[in-house]
Amino acid sequence: MWRYHDDELESDVAVKALADNWSQRLDIRERFLEEARILRRADDNHVVRVYDIGETDSGTPYFVMSYADRGTVADLVAEGRPMPVDEALDLVRQAGRGLAVLHRNGIIHRDIKPQNLLLRTAHNRTELLVADLGVAKASAHASGLTQVVGTPSYMAPEQARGEGIDVRADVHALGAVAYVLLTGRLVRDEGLNGLLDPRLPPAPSTVADVPAALDPVILRALAPRADDRWPGVDAFLAGLDRAHGGDPTAVTELHDAPTAPRRQRALVTALLAAVVLAAAFAVSYVVTGQVR
Repeated sequence: MWRYHDDELESDVAVKALADNWSQRLDIRERFLEEARILRRADDNHVVRVYDIGETDSGTPYFVMSYADRGTVADLVAEGRPMPVDEALDLVRQAGRGLAVLHRNGIIHRDIKPQNLLLRTAHNRTELLVADLGVAKASAHASGLTQVVGTPSYMAPEQARGEGIDVRADVHALGAVAYVLLTGRLVRDEGLNGLLDPRLPPAPSTVADVPAALDPVILRALAPRADDRWPGVDAFLAGLDRAHGGDPTAVTELHDAPTAPRRQRALVTALLAAVVLAAAFAVSYVVTGQVR
């Protein structure tokens, strides 16, 4: 990665090039170029923009993209030191908006973490850019993924098991980012072992000065079962806004708490029980009739 000044754009840009030792690997080369294509399609203020794609004289592919002059969100995270709630939620909202753009383009990031959230100065404020889509996948193919990629402290349990994933895997990762920003603690720090029997972390308000109203919103995003999470990033952000009194114009439809899947399971269980009882009654009736 290099920093250059683009005279036409009149601004600094970042140039990302594939390492020479990987340039001849067609699969890695294609993955590198696919990252550039995804970023180019997204074209949003909260996703790293790609301005140009090319090759050096030696055949090394590269792409020119936004330069982040403020580093990454990881630079703001100090172990055991929570960020101010308003500042943390602003970063989460910006990351969520970038993710929502990717999801609308049919892309699942699969590796959202503070290191992949870049910061830059724009319009006299700090702007967050979702970056590093090297392991991103089209959602149409993500349901059949078996390769485990990502960072365990932010990874959804189903992703660690190599199961098919959808946008709710990114919801979990964004929830884990929100948790570490608000509490100064990771959701889990046992590596992949911590995902063998995943459990919810302590509620944010019990370990840091966080409004208790945010607890169910964050914990729902971190639910071990995908069906119990927010169905998408927009719903998660809406939950945060409503819980924290955010800008109502930024709030999309807030889905009900994760009781619907439980109600559905309860209904199925009840129906099965009714079928079993009916079958047992029928057998009993037939047997009784034969005895007579």
